[in-house]
Amino acid sequence: MNSDQQTTDEGSETADARHGTGGVRAESMRMTDVIEAARLSFEELTEDVWKRVERHPWRALGIALGVGYVVGGGLFSRLTGRLLFGTMRAGVRLAALPFVRDEVFAFIDALSNKRNDGERERRNP
Repeated sequence: MNSDQQTTDEGSETADARHGTGGVRAESMRMTDVIEAARLSFEELTEDVWKRVERHPWRALGIALGVGYVVGGGLFSRLTGRLLFGTMRAGVRLAALPFVRDEVFAFIDALSNKRNDGERERRNP
């Protein structure tokens, strides 16, 4: 029995693959289908992205700038640290402003009430 006449399933697949028959053709067809599906998917994605860019060009520009900054290594730069911590500092100050204002007004009210009580005592001994 020569190698071309193998009767087992495994043997026939190996013989087909060795001689370039069915197995390679099937793999080639599957690979072509996968490539075609990937191409169609990519075309749909690019079409969707273009539609979004046309609808919101400023948003697209901002996203592109942000992604470029991060990819370009700007995330861990001094500028990012200054911007981030400066913004946080300003945000904390703005968030604390109402509390400080309330405390100052309460202090002024307390002082004015004390002063009014002292004047009443002096007038009415």
